[in-house]
Amino acid sequence: MRCARRSPISPRPPEPAPPAARRSRGAAAAARAGAALLLALAAGAAAPDAVAQERWLLQGLLDAQYWNTDGGSRLLARNEGDRSGYGNLRLWAAGDFAPGLQGFAMASAYSGDACTSDVCDSDIDLEQAWLRYTTTGTSRFMVEAGRILTPIGDFPKRYLSSTNPLIDVPSDYSVDYPEGIKLGGFFPHADVTVAAVNLPLYADWYAPQPAKSYRPMLGAGWTPMVGLRFAAFATQGTYLGEQADASLPTGESWQDFDQSAYGMEVQFSRGHFELHGQLTLSAYEAPGFAERARGKTYWVEPRYTFTPRLYAALRVGQNDYPYIMPIYGTTWIASNSRVADVEAGVGVNVLPGLIVKASYRRDKWWVPTGLESLLPAGHAFAVAASWKFDLRDLVQTPH
Repeated sequence: MRCARRSPISPRPPEPAPPAARRSRGAAAAARAGAALLLALAAGAAAPDAVAQERWLLQGLLDAQYWNTDGGSRLLARNEGDRSGYGNLRLWAAGDFAPGLQGFAMASAYSGDACTSDVCDSDIDLEQAWLRYTTTGTSRFMVEAGRILTPIGDFPKRYLSSTNPLIDVPSDYSVDYPEGIKLGGFFPHADVTVAAVNLPLYADWYAPQPAKSYRPMLGAGWTPMVGLRFAAFATQGTYLGEQADASLPTGESWQDFDQSAYGMEVQFSRGHFELHGQLTLSAYEAPGFAERARGKTYWVEPRYTFTPRLYAALRVGQNDYPYIMPIYGTTWIASNSRVADVEAGVGVNVLPGLIVKASYRRDKWWVPTGLESLLPAGHAFAVAASWKFDLRDLVQTPH
């Protein structure tokens, strides 16, 4: 669930449409297609023979969250500061259709009032649906096409609650599900990603709703030793949408303005310690501005496992990101908002597949003197339970 956040610039700006509204276009068709694909894969997963059990997968992830925040923070407030809850059920199916050829589909249903906008929605969405072909050997090559995860960046690979050590997400870029194609190469000490997708790398609470327009995304990683990886990525393309045309001068179009972003990642693990980090630099052509609006965001996330059941994690980040939005007529703003935040938490593996987590998060804004009341510091306390299950274990075939 990704709800639109309130403006970090003024108390009552024109807000971007929440992601639920963005997904609503064609949502019914996508849901029907996803249901059909899930049912088809589930039929194979339900086959009783051992070969089918090895070739098919049908699993789910159930999340339940409780939030207690203040109402002032533009970043952390949920349900305007009232106690709130949130639930999410994801189901996914995967199967081997032929040697090297796999299919995957994941649908999500969520509901609750623990979101950061004034209106909370319930929704059902087909998050991912793709086909993938992978070669074998020491050096492998892969092609993946369909609705996929944003193919660059560290956190999209770990955003599910079963792999995210904390409860909230970094305040940099939204986890998204663009449509496109991704090519990958994996070598003994390196990996390369080349992709074309139809959504930008962007934060949905800092810019208007984007249109679907294809752009390249590139990534490369180097693993000099086991447990250590460095990576870099880059992308460029349009970031506005058709609704922006109403706020542009005559003769200009949303397609005339582009975004470029590039960054680096690091992952390190040794024994019971694990570290993830990311730095991203960006530049935007903003309507009415001769100079590009530039942003910088980074976060670092260490984690330590004390016992097989207990771990602690920390995420420290800072976001100096441009807020780009029309304010009246054809006048736009492109002002940076600088905020630092830290989230600390613990997790307990209660049972196989069941994790209970608790976290506390605080933020701090840098604003001109006299405007501190517009962007007060805030806090958020959350408790969450995450249960990953196998549907084949829940519904056994009678003998």
